[in-house]
Amino acid sequence: MSSTWMVAATEMRRRVRNRSALLTAVVAPLAMAVVFGLLLGGTDSRSITIGVVDADRSELTTSYVDGLLGADSDDSPVSFVTVADDATARRALDDADIDAAIVLPAGFGDQVASGAGSTIEVLRDPRREISGEIARSVAGRFADGITTRTLAAVTSIAVGASLPDAAVLAGLDETVDRLADDSPGGSPLDATAYFGVSMSILFLFFTISFAAQSLARERQTGILARLLATDVQPAAIVAGKVLAVSLLGLAGFATVWGVTSLAFGAEWGDPVTVIVTMVATVLAVGGVAMFVSGFARTPQQAESYTSAVAFVLALMGGNFIGPGQAPPLLDQLSRFTPNGQALRAFTAIATDGASIADIAGHLLALLAIAVGFGAVGLTRTRKAVQR
Repeated sequence: MSSTWMVAATEMRRRVRNRSALLTAVVAPLAMAVVFGLLLGGTDSRSITIGVVDADRSELTTSYVDGLLGADSDDSPVSFVTVADDATARRALDDADIDAAIVLPAGFGDQVASGAGSTIEVLRDPRREISGEIARSVAGRFADGITTRTLAAVTSIAVGASLPDAAVLAGLDETVDRLADDSPGGSPLDATAYFGVSMSILFLFFTISFAAQSLARERQTGILARLLATDVQPAAIVAGKVLAVSLLGLAGFATVWGVTSLAFGAEWGDPVTVIVTMVATVLAVGGVAMFVSGFARTPQQAESYTSAVAFVLALMGGNFIGPGQAPPLLDQLSRFTPNGQALRAFTAIATDGASIADIAGHLLALLAIAVGFGAVGLTRTRKAVQR
């Protein structure tokens, strides 16, 4: 054990002095997390303003617009403002004074009352796709409410009953929801926290591959042969180097957590559960990285093999895709990757306040990957050291 710690300490000092290792373990994942969080974070940190044009001014549309304006709340990222007409709304959209607009055309109320079809127009900016989707959803709910109201009246007439009274019809037309920054059963997922996890996992592959690169380089230069001439066992050499880079990767992971939490207010969840999941993730990624590196005979092969596998798993696991945006097939494939399991665990911690018991399945999957791939990788690497 003392030999293992000696090798680990030596390797750690070497890596800390090597700026490229610190860039890989700490700076790169932090920078990528911030960039992805800002680019793909959507509307997490800003408000959305939707303009409403009531060109009809009937009782129906006036009631609806009043309902939208009354739906605003302090904790809602979406607010509604009235706009004079269609042309004004288009100018405001071009000038970025509003993010989208809902236009209720003149004659809308009369057309609805007569049973004729009418159209609610939604003005969208291609640069603000999410805002447009929210406006479309709000307008769609209003249209659905009108359809429900009409069906209720038609059904009453068909069965010979009297028409529903005004209170019932008004109740059927309650189609405006509070658009608060909230999610059923949990908290909204912070984009910077998500990509902090995602990018940390990606660069863990490269950090842990330093162990295999170091062994291959020392074998080429003859340092490894001189080390084996002492009483240090091959297993201690391999274990020491893997331990050093794993600690370095874990330190980088923790640094990303700390910086995104303190500087950007990213919410990762319960600290104890986060730490346990970090350790399990480092073990799993380390196992896969050692397995891949075990096939390398030169430092260049170790680096190239790890890079290829890291990016393939990153694509399969959803590291470059925002939460909930993966296609169904990719979502299923991600369950068989260490990064996919880790991302699910961290997402549950951040959004649902999951405990260690709640994510036990993900943790067991990560540990199984660590043991299965790590055992094979360490065995192959140890044999390579003895040659």
